Amino acid sequence: MTKMKKMKKYMCAAMALMMLTGCGDFLEPDSQSEFVPKDASSFNELLLGEAYPRYDKSNLNIFLDLMSDDVTAAPFQVPHEGFTADKYLAAYTWQPDMYEMMDEAGLAYSRSDMYMTHYEFIMGCNAVLDYVDDAPATQKEEINYVKAQAYTLRAFMYFRLVNIFGKPYNVAPESPGVPLKLTSGIEDDEDALKRNTVGEVYAQVLEDLLMAEELYKELPSEKQWKADYRTSLPMVQLLLSRVYLYMENWEKAAAYAKAVMEDSRFKLLDLNTIPTTKFDEEQYITVQYYHDYNSYAESPETIWPYGNPADMAGWGRDYPERDQNQNPIHAYFRASDELINSFKEGDLRKERYIVHRRTQDYPTAGQNDMMPLTYGKMRVSTTTMKPISAQITFGRSLRLSEAYLNYAEAEAMLYQKIGDNVAGTNALDAINTLRTKRFDPNEYTALTADNADDLVEKVREERRRELCFEEHRWYDLRRWGMKEIKHVWYPSSDKLIEYTLNANDLLYTVPLPKNSLDKNAKLEQNELPAKRVGEYKDIVIPDDEIEQQ
Repeated sequence: MTKMKKMKKYMCAAMALMMLTGCGDFLEPDSQSEFVPKDASSFNELLLGEAYPRYDKSNLNIFLDLMSDDVTAAPFQVPHEGFTADKYLAAYTWQPDMYEMMDEAGLAYSRSDMYMTHYEFIMGCNAVLDYVDDAPATQKEEINYVKAQAYTLRAFMYFRLVNIFGKPYNVAPESPGVPLKLTSGIEDDEDALKRNTVGEVYAQVLEDLLMAEELYKELPSEKQWKADYRTSLPMVQLLLSRVYLYMENWEKAAAYAKAVMEDSRFKLLDLNTIPTTKFDEEQYITVQYYHDYNSYAESPETIWPYGNPADMAGWGRDYPERDQNQNPIHAYFRASDELINSFKEGDLRKERYIVHRRTQDYPTAGQNDMMPLTYGKMRVSTTTMKPISAQITFGRSLRLSEAYLNYAEAEAMLYQKIGDNVAGTNALDAINTLRTKRFDPNEYTALTADNADDLVEKVREERRRELCFEEHRWYDLRRWGMKEIKHVWYPSSDKLIEYTLNANDLLYTVPLPKNSLDKNAKLEQNELPAKRVGEYKDIVIPDDEIEQQ
């Protein structure tokens, strides 16, 4: 019996040419499809429909940015009818029962379960990898192209999963990671659905990426990268630099990052060319300009765009200016003062990466001021200030600037760890090359460092500014020592509640969702802390602000 006859795959509806029926829960499948692609082109379309985190695929990231120190609560506002703060507070205050809190607040499990979403994409990769070799042998090049994409996407999803639900690799590689499911069939092994270690998941991620790299290098140059939303060789190399960086393999992290930096198909975007406002001819007014930093057309840095804009900005966007009772309301979160104050004079990213919106009651009662929002790198409507999902607008992208930052960090660490002075110079050169495209030239001063420790710290600060609100900050906080973070919430106009994520807190590793635990008896929950209780404090308005009011 051939593999094709034995095939049992479990995937939800495909798009475009591939219309599949039946949908089962991955890791506990209960249905199968009778549709079997017959050629490499069909597998390629199937991959696009089932394995790519496209702009119209949601629930890839709901709340990771809320947990970092780049976000704080907006000032108090009277909640609009039907709003329950626990929808946001659950993750923002690092609660061990965050999913239950979200569910009770009206955010269904299906909207908060990033775990299952990632495995659904992995399912699509596995189905293609299991059977694409059965396509006609005459399509060898197209088969390899499909496999290169599938390996890349599977590695990307597992890397995300293990860094959300497992401990940092550099802290505890032998600790529980996530289950490695590498085929589309039902597993007979009783241990198959248990959690693999963090180290084992990383090893699989590297194996997949290195296989993808090998396959891409055998393809013609036109299939190694083009602006078609598919994975590519430079994407693989950038991911390899990130994986090796997290593993603290500084030499390989630097080597792969340098390969991307030297790729002539990409160049750094000069922010001096990007306006902050534009004239709206229909409204005949000047409005905030939102540049799409994830777009091939608008950014020469874009290597691969992915993700739904609403996933990335929905929790932090502006609400309508007035609720149904005509009470003014605004976003519940804003960029933190710590992040805002980290930008130096002349740094154009402060206005271009973090858009500001005039809103009610910010920063103190009775005033109108500009509130820094928690997103600003994607296309949004200038009237509703919401992401435009009707267009091909992505919420995230892999960008050239990350390669510069990965390279700089790896070289700075080599300088710190082994005293390699050349590496220290390389790190400074990379950071300053990036910074020249981010500053007003009239206010730019090249970065210098007093010693290796100072250089490492400055590289990390630069990484925070450049990659803000792109998920990197949460992952970086984890691998850089898991520092203490404090978040405040405003239950009223005269009170605040302060919540603390302790240094090395257990909630630096996100809990596994309860519904996934219920579906897989082999899956064990992470160690969790007790329910987090905040400390109430009075809001004290400085005398000079009282006088202004």
